[in-house]
Amino acid sequence: MNRRNDMSVYGRVEEVHKENREPLEYQIEQESHHRESSRLPLVKILLWSTLVTGITLGVPLLLDLMSAQEVQDFYAGWALHQTGKIYSDYYGSQGLLYYLLTYVSQGGFFFAIFEWLALVAGGFFLFRSADTLTEQGDQAGHLVTIFYMLVTGLAFGGGYATLLALPFLFAAFSLVAAYLSNPSHDKGFVRIGLALAGGFFFAPLSSLLFIAVVSLGLLVFNLGHRRFVHGFYQFLAVALGFSLVFYPTAYYSAATGSFGDAISGIRYPIDSIRFDFTSKILENMFFYGLLSLGLGFVVCIFLGLFQSKPFKLYVISVPASLVVILGLILLFFSQEPLHASYLMVVFPVFLLLLVTNIKSQQRGRSARRSRRETPVSLWSRFFKGNLYLLVFGFVYLLSVPFLMKFVLYPVPYQERNRLADLVKEETNTEDAIYAWDDTATLYRKSERLSPSAILSPLHYTATEENRNKLLNDLKEKQPKVIVVNDKVVVWSEVETLLKENYQQVKTDYSEFKVYKIK
Repeated sequence: MNRRNDMSVYGRVEEVHKENREPLEYQIEQESHHRESSRLPLVKILLWSTLVTGITLGVPLLLDLMSAQEVQDFYAGWALHQTGKIYSDYYGSQGLLYYLLTYVSQGGFFFAIFEWLALVAGGFFLFRSADTLTEQGDQAGHLVTIFYMLVTGLAFGGGYATLLALPFLFAAFSLVAAYLSNPSHDKGFVRIGLALAGGFFFAPLSSLLFIAVVSLGLLVFNLGHRRFVHGFYQFLAVALGFSLVFYPTAYYSAATGSFGDAISGIRYPIDSIRFDFTSKILENMFFYGLLSLGLGFVVCIFLGLFQSKPFKLYVISVPASLVVILGLILLFFSQEPLHASYLMVVFPVFLLLLVTNIKSQQRGRSARRSRRETPVSLWSRFFKGNLYLLVFGFVYLLSVPFLMKFVLYPVPYQERNRLADLVKEETNTEDAIYAWDDTATLYRKSERLSPSAILSPLHYTATEENRNKLLNDLKEKQPKVIVVNDKVVVWSEVETLLKENYQQVKTDYSEFKVYKIK
C-alpha cells in the first residue's frame, strides 16, 4: 500500500514537472499531435473567389478601368504573339511566370480562370496557416473573409502578379506554421523552397519581402530554442527547393538573352527610389499613408510590435511589422504614378500580421480564465480597432476609378477610342506608333506595336538608363505616328524630335495632338 502511494507521489511530481516545462517541449508535443484541423469553409472560399474575380478583373476589363502598369503587362502578353522577347522588348518588373501567363491568356478569360484558382488556393492556405498556428478555426474563417474584402479593393484593376503569387507564398507558410506549432514536425522544407520560388517568379518584390519575414521568424525561433543544427539543415533544404525552380527558369532567361534585362526590371522598384522630399514624395505619403491607416495597416503594425502574444506568433509579427514599414517607405519614395494596387506589394506580409493578431489557443490556468471571458472575434477587433475606417477605404478604392472615368475626366477615355480608329487609318499593321500618354491603352486599341520597351514616359522612366533607352528608341526607330497627351509633359529632346521629323495632323481632339512622320 505504501509502495502504491509512493508511486502516486512520484507520478504527481512527474506531472508537475511536465506542467512547468516550456510549452514547446511539452504542451505542444502532448496536445498538438492529437488536434484535428478545423473544418475548411470551402463554400465561403468558392463564393468569395468567384465574386472577387468578377469585381477585380471582369469589371475593369469590360469598362477599361485597368491600372497603367497592368495595361502594360497585358500589352506585353499580347505583343509577344507578334514578335519580340519579354524584358528585352517589353519592359516589366514582375516575374517570368506572370508574363508567360499573360502571353498564354492575353489577359482574357483564361487569365480570369487562373486568378480564380489563385484566390481559391490562397484562401485555403491562408486558413490552413492561421488554423495551424493559432488553433482558432472560427477566427481563421474571419481572417479569410477579411482577406477577400481587402483583395477586392486593393486588386481592383491591378496587382494581379502578387495575387497570383499568394497561394505559393502561403503554401510555404502553412508548412512553416506547422513547424512553429510543433517543432517535432521538422519536415517539408524542400517544399517550402519550391513554393517560395513559385511565388518569386510571379511577384519578385512581394515574395522577397515575404521570404525576409519567414526567414527572420525561423531564425529567431530556432535561436530562442537552441535548435541551431535544425536551423542550418532547414536553410539547406529551403535553398535546395528554391534552386530547383530558380536555376531552370533563370537558364531560360539567359538562353533567350534577356537575363540582364530581367534583372534590371526586377530591380527597378528599388533602383528608382529617390530620397528627396519633393511634391511627388509628399503626395505619395499622403495617399499611401491614408490608405494604410484606413485599411488597418497602421493598427496591425502597432499590435504586431507591442501586443503580448505567444513566442511562435511574436517571431512572425515583429519582422512582419518592420517589413511592412519598409514596404511603405518604398512606396513613399517611389516615382511611379499613384495607384492603390501598389499596396499589393506588402499585402502578403500584412496578411501575416493579421494571422498573428488572432489570439491563439490557451492552455492550463490561462485557458480556464479565458473561458470565463467573452471572446472577441478578429472580425470585430479589426473593424473596431480601425474605427470602421475600413468601410470608407473600401468604398474609396472601388468608387474612384468610376469617378475618374465617367465623372471627372471622361474626355481622355472617349478620345482614345477615336484615336485608335485614326491611327489605324494613318498606319499599316507593321508600322510602329508611340503614345506619349499616361497609359498604354492606345496600342492594343489600335492593334499597333510600340517601337520601345518603355510604353509610357510616366512609367519605368525614373532611372537614367530607362529614360535614355526611350529617347534612343524614338530617335532610331522613328515611329510613324506619335500621339501626345496635352496633360503629359513633353521632354525637351522629344520636342526637338517632333519639330525636326514630324508634322502635326489636323484633328478636333481637345486632349491630344497627333504627329505623323514627314
